Amino acid sequence: MIKNLLKYPDPTVRLISANVRFFNDELHQWINDMIDTMKANDLHALSAIMIGIQYNIIVIKEADNYTPYINGRLIKHADVCTQTERSTYYEGISVDVDRYNQVTVIYEDEKGEAHHCDLEGDDARIFQQQLDYCYGSTFVDRVDRETKQRINDYLSGGLVKDARGGSCPIVFYRDYFKRGAKYGMGLILLSFIAPFFVASDMREWITKMDIGLLIAVVVLMIGYFFYALYESRQYKQCTSCQMGNIIGTLLILSGQWLVVGSGVYFWIAS
Repeated sequence: MIKNLLKYPDPTVRLISANVRFFNDELHQWINDMIDTMKANDLHALSAIMIGIQYNIIVIKEADNYTPYINGRLIKHADVCTQTERSTYYEGISVDVDRYNQVTVIYEDEKGEAHHCDLEGDDARIFQQQLDYCYGSTFVDRVDRETKQRINDYLSGGLVKDARGGSCPIVFYRDYFKRGAKYGMGLILLSFIAPFFVASDMREWITKMDIGLLIAVVVLMIGYFFYALYESRQYKQCTSCQMGNIIGTLLILSGQWLVVGSGVYFWIAS
């Protein structure tokens, strides 16, 4: 069934889409409605929230097929590039937006089976555009302050605001702390092969280097925790899921740190 697309100033666009938990006939009907709506409006992609369905479902037209991406997430990204974008929500507006040109995506299909794929170029950009909608965001949230103000002045009622404190971003800056911690432990792991190639008097220097990296990783983990708390206060509408991810990430990093630290003590320092 063809559904009406959300248009400015409908505030529904600011709702955060929930994850799909049941892969049943109702889900299949939603996907069919999305495809019918895409065909009727000549769209190449659509998020469920844009027809009023508050679930993380994206359908993308790929050649002659319509592929559903359910509970989609970005797990890897690279190569930022700028292109002009338009939106079915903010009609008559086009702006230059920075997005990743290469992304790795995890998602589930309509049967609940997990998949991952690499997207590049226009495919990567289209997926990110639609994922923005799932997180209560639009391209307006990705432009600089001056451009956003011009858009606000252009719109009859100003930009649609989220009274709950802002939309969830796709990528959190706290992830840079996590990435730094992983790189640090990766360097320590590389040092484990050093005893096979260096003289015994070099092991003391390698041990000091590894201890320094272990301390740096702890600092990054602490930084991750406090910055994650800061971000969770900024995006209050998804605090509960964020806190679970924060605690889970810290537990995993702590376990990895203990394993690596034990390796330094028993292998490098001994």
